[in-house]
Amino acid sequence: MKLYIGNFRLGEVPLITGVLTDSDIPDINQDLLIPADLIELRIDMFDDVSAEHVGNAFKICRNNFKKPLIATVRDIKEGGQREIKDRLGLYSAAAPFSDAIDVEIDSGDIWEGVKMLCSTHKRLLIGSYHNFHATPDGKFLDDIVSKGKDIGADIVKVATMAKDREDLISLLTFTLRHRDNGIITMSMGDKGLPSRVFSPLLGSLMTYGYISHPSAPGQLSVNELMYIFKKLNIR
Repeated sequence: MKLYIGNFRLGEVPLITGVLTDSDIPDINQDLLIPADLIELRIDMFDDVSAEHVGNAFKICRNNFKKPLIATVRDIKEGGQREIKDRLGLYSAAAPFSDAIDVEIDSGDIWEGVKMLCSTHKRLLIGSYHNFHATPDGKFLDDIVSKGKDIGADIVKVATMAKDREDLISLLTFTLRHRDNGIITMSMGDKGLPSRVFSPLLGSLMTYGYISHPSAPGQLSVNELMYIFKKLNIR
């Protein structure tokens, strides 16, 4: 089944997702957004995490930036910047203005609530797994994909820390193995930086870059990613 986000048919070309917070929105030079195909708004990084502010921020981005939006309220256990009690409430505020919602596969009680939001608003559901300490073996990651798909994720996102070249190769091999399963992958850290470019060539539906400042270890800017993709003649 082919998936779409906005006007993009996923899998046709490597897509670049730029990451923003609420503090970036008011004064951002929109020229900086040009290389980004999509925008992820990291709600857990917002200065103000009230539902009213979150909904308004998404509405402004929807109206002004004209790019598909991904709503993410990252759990602190998987790299979130703060503990947020009512994550589902913030997802609810963002859902009417977003195109996809990213929530951890192991998000416990809120998974079904987010899944219902995606069904109601016809949004893509990205089930994610983040490991900032290591790259688990292939069998473990295969099981993550299976679990995510079994519980209803449209896309499974896997981000792991690369401590060495072997970790990078392991995740790239995993990406190639699951290239037809609707996945997003990346190796984090300095050793994993090449994955930001090569994972999309091997089957990852998109890669992530920063617009104003990095939100994950080893992240390139959206401008650098687009420059590389154009040099490689894949965009």
